[in-house]
Amino acid sequence: MADNAVFGPPLPHLSSIPPSTPSTRACATELASLLGARAHDFAIEWVACCDSTNALLVDAPPADDGRVHVLVTDRQTAGRGRRGRQWLSWEGASLTFSLLWRFAPGTPAPAGLSLAAGLALARALEQLGVEGVQLKWPNDVLVHGDKLAGILVELLPMRGRPPAAVIGIGLNLRLPADAVVPDQAGVADLAGALGGEPPSRPALLAAILGEFHRLFETYAAAGFPALRGAWEQRNAFADLPVAVRGESATLYGTCIGVDDDGALLLRGEDGIQRVLAGDVSLRPLMDGPR
Repeated sequence: MADNAVFGPPLPHLSSIPPSTPSTRACATELASLLGARAHDFAIEWVACCDSTNALLVDAPPADDGRVHVLVTDRQTAGRGRRGRQWLSWEGASLTFSLLWRFAPGTPAPAGLSLAAGLALARALEQLGVEGVQLKWPNDVLVHGDKLAGILVELLPMRGRPPAAVIGIGLNLRLPADAVVPDQAGVADLAGALGGEPPSRPALLAAILGEFHRLFETYAAAGFPALRGAWEQRNAFADLPVAVRGESATLYGTCIGVDDDGALLLRGEDGIQRVLAGDVSLRPLMDGPR
């Protein structure tokens, strides 16, 4: 087995990444065993350090070989979040990875993809015993209102090819006592959510990849409308007043769910509005538009 490869030869665009360590090789071996028969569905690279797993897969996507390409790292030095933010992670305290998902020829540009990814992650966590899992539109997974994980979806240029997307996930496992996350009111970790030691990263990743594969088969066949009800069951802000901050304005209203294409639906003074992008925050009941 090549240094950075779990299954198959190393991906060409990862040739500049330092070789794997005994620790990452042990993780790779455990993951291969846990995936079992599903191992052939994935091409997985597990590395000790890189700048951004999303950036590597977006900037130099591997050739399509029929598998889902996954890049996992122990430590990111320049993790990316939505709207140009930095994704913070701590070595040994997070699970950070990205997967490249390709859709069948003739498939339209995927709609509601970040919501589908959030639902897959939520289901995997629930199967592991996490209670109080919620989804915050469009890309966060919460536990009892505190952020446990974030998702960044980046579509690849089609250029005559079938649509493809890189889905990056950062999941807090056990945060250091002095961890500070700017602009985040409440942060959770998996150890706290489970009330004890979380599963190993390979075990956790195997559960997540398995759920992604199952749910994305449904998404690929029927689109987000088939998953909309399950997402809304976990909507953190269902029927609550919210503020949505956009590039140039802030919208206020009551969150009444999401549309078939993943747009957020707000009921305000002017009726129902569809929101395609923005940052959602819970607006205290006594506050009015500012």
